[in-house]
Amino acid sequence: MKITKDLLRTLIKEQIQEAFRMEKDFQPGVEVTWNSLEKVEKTTASGKTKIDYERKQLSGTVEELLRSGGEKGGVVIVRDKEGNSHEVEVSELTAAE
Repeated sequence: MKITKDLLRTLIKEQIQEAFRMEKDFQPGVEVTWNSLEKVEKTTASGKTKIDYERKQLSGTVEELLRSGGEKGGVVIVRDKEGNSHEVEVSELTAAE
């Protein structure tokens, strides 16, 4: 399959529109969830310290949408239940049920 200029333009346009569609789903006040990796130090039976990573699901409320940030369509400022602010890529968010 040969990629023409028109096909390339169409693909780029679709990707940009999809990113903006995702941003519209996460307006301020919307409840969202996302995953984060947290560093955990564990001690083995032999006494060695081992570093491991655990995936944790976080949830919070969207406070602000930064359209110019991030490569994947924007960055969102989210405040979690404990009151901490997180900067999360829009592509990592899912709407809370």
